[in-house]
Amino acid sequence: MSMSRAHDKIHGKDTATAERREAERYPFVCPVEVVDIAGSAMISARTSDLSLQGCYIDTLNTLPKGTRVRLQLNKNNQRLEVRAQVTACHVGGMGVVFEQLSPAQQGTVVSWLESTFAPAEAPFRSARSMSTAAPEDKPKEKTRFGLSLVRILERKGVLTHSEAAELLRDLNS
Repeated sequence: MSMSRAHDKIHGKDTATAERREAERYPFVCPVEVVDIAGSAMISARTSDLSLQGCYIDTLNTLPKGTRVRLQLNKNNQRLEVRAQVTACHVGGMGVVFEQLSPAQQGTVVSWLESTFAPAEAPFRSARSMSTAAPEDKPKEKTRFGLSLVRILERKGVLTHSEAAELLRDLNS
């Protein structure tokens, strides 16, 4: 075993099985049509999570890793058509990475992700408002963002109640 893999094992990271993602994925369910670009397969399925760079598709019929596909996702009377590539296959689903998204396609994904969060939790809206806030408002915006983040992590079970309470005390002081 290499030194870096040994280091990762000691610190709870198994690099052999870890999935590497460049963007945080968020729970997101919507119908999706998957069509192999070669035209040999069409799958009707649903997503289970989504990011600005890809999604995970729940399906018993997966396509081989490396397959280029066209996706059609539908949510809230909006349709997103995008090309993607299958990057992971598992029993019950497959991960895909989007090819280059246009600004309009990115806008659709961001609006869908924002709609899945309560207003105080929307990480995309918070990030946008932070970048446009006046300099004197940034500490206040960062504090709100930190509070929302801690609450989300606690609700998802990443933080215990006592860890969240300690972080919230630190943020409020």
